[in-house]
Amino acid sequence: MMPHLPWFARIALFATTSFSLVAATVAIHRLKATPSDAIPLSSRLETLPEPAPADSPSAPGESLRPVNVGPGDHVMFGGTIHRNMVNLREKGVPDNFDPEGPRLLWKAQLGSRAYGGPIVVNGRVLVGTNNESPRNPRDTDKNGEPADKGILMCFDAQTGKFLWQAVHDKLPSGQVNDWPKEGLCSTPVVEGDRVYYVSNRCTVVCADLQGMANGLQGRPLRGIDPKTGKQIDYDSPTDADILWEYDMIKELNVFPHNMSACSPLLVGDILFIVTANGVDEGHINIPSPEAPSFIALDKKTGKLLWKSNAPGKNIMHGQWSNPVYANIDGTRQVIFPGGDGWLYSFVPETGELLWKFDCNPKDAVYELGGTGTRNDFIGTPVVYKNRIYIGVGQDPEHTTGIAHFFCIAPKKDSRGDISKYLEVRMKDAEGKEKIGEKPNPNSHELWRFGGVDDRKWAPRDFRFGRTMSTACVVDDIVYISELAGFLHCLDANTGKHYWSFDTKASIWGSPYYVDGKILLANDQGELFIFRHLKQHEVYDEVAAAQNLTDRKAARAAMLAVRKQVSDKYLLAKIEFDTHIRSTPVVANGVLYVMTEKSLYAIKCGN
Repeated sequence: MMPHLPWFARIALFATTSFSLVAATVAIHRLKATPSDAIPLSSRLETLPEPAPADSPSAPGESLRPVNVGPGDHVMFGGTIHRNMVNLREKGVPDNFDPEGPRLLWKAQLGSRAYGGPIVVNGRVLVGTNNESPRNPRDTDKNGEPADKGILMCFDAQTGKFLWQAVHDKLPSGQVNDWPKEGLCSTPVVEGDRVYYVSNRCTVVCADLQGMANGLQGRPLRGIDPKTGKQIDYDSPTDADILWEYDMIKELNVFPHNMSACSPLLVGDILFIVTANGVDEGHINIPSPEAPSFIALDKKTGKLLWKSNAPGKNIMHGQWSNPVYANIDGTRQVIFPGGDGWLYSFVPETGELLWKFDCNPKDAVYELGGTGTRNDFIGTPVVYKNRIYIGVGQDPEHTTGIAHFFCIAPKKDSRGDISKYLEVRMKDAEGKEKIGEKPNPNSHELWRFGGVDDRKWAPRDFRFGRTMSTACVVDDIVYISELAGFLHCLDANTGKHYWSFDTKASIWGSPYYVDGKILLANDQGELFIFRHLKQHEVYDEVAAAQNLTDRKAARAAMLAVRKQVSDKYLLAKIEFDTHIRSTPVVANGVLYVMTEKSLYAIKCGN
């Protein structure tokens, strides 16, 4: 694709923006099953925690979070190491409310972009944003204008008082590695007083949750004074205290495309990271194909434990998803989404490759400009009852397109390629070689939703579009949203489609279950609250119009089905101050909603 705004930076989304499509096509190279580059672990590493028998955050009684955090805290992206957007603890979440009304506990000003967080832990709230509303006059230029920086902000959870910030300068290489004004996009994970995140500079950072309040335990960040151009320490009372920092560009030759955005996974003593290695500005060449896409670090020291460049030369664009942990009948594994559209499962301690899964049809093609049929990942895999749930997508500048949502059921002894199909080469009628597929006897795909929709009156030619969202799975029901604004409800065991709802604006966040409700925000700044039910009927608007011959009558039948869905499931649509490109969370009796410029704390209960 031609030089463009990254997926983090879209203000005018596909509904209102036209794009210049480039006809060139990238040949898709198939991955070889090669082991990762393993480095032996230190004997100091702790044993990984045992999950509950259900191996699902939807089951009560699991220990799937870091230690030394409050029982009601929201400590990482997805809440637990299974990344399932489900909260079974909190109650009293209101069906409807005024964001500026009596339930508002406090509201904090952020920058002009906010994608990372919110994380709520040990009395603190952490969010990633930019410096467009500077908290420190030091971070402005000679004219008093905000200097462009990535910011991790920390607030007091009870009062909303600003406490401290980690200030990261932009990379000198510019937009190809660190897009202007996008701030810090990583959602941190917290254990005790240690905050782990990935900065906009492609560094993995361990910071003190208390900032400078308990004295300098590590070191301050360093940067360039925007007024003098000289290097200075960021060591004011409201600056961050950095315990260690691992530079993936310097140490591993990683070439992040546009932004480093991974939300780290912390399991036991090991921190797992997707590095963001990707293409250059021309969007064809991969400057560092040998650089790792996935790494594991010692959480105490930042020491590299192992690395893998499994996607290698097959990276399509960037790598902005997050890893997830699973324990499949005693086989511990960490699962990484690759920039080549494959999922990879590794032994957490060593980086040995266990299995891989292709989330694209074998004849799918990635095309510059996003018009192709091959996708990678923005959303994060979810683990529920020993199954993996994941949808594919692309940079949202590529808009929507045909995609799939998968349920994969690995076994304890699953090894090698567990995709549904294996690739075969064949000749067409003209004798030209083409890519085909044949059934894989080693497949562990349980079901997939999506693909072509060629039914009469279908509003588009596919069932499921590209997604940036992470699923929530509860009571054997899957909720997953699309970039195009649709929320889908599916049977988690069979993939049966129950209903969908059109929010009529792009969705960058994820559906979130809490207190019998599904919360979902969109790019119009609207928070939708849906009723969750354990049993569902099928509402298929296209099927309702199949026997009709008149377009007007068909549309009326489809609108009637949409109204049925809305009447049964929609509880409220609440308008906030601007775009919401994050996922609402509830922690310790408070609903946190982060728009692009504000963080709202809304009281739950009476």
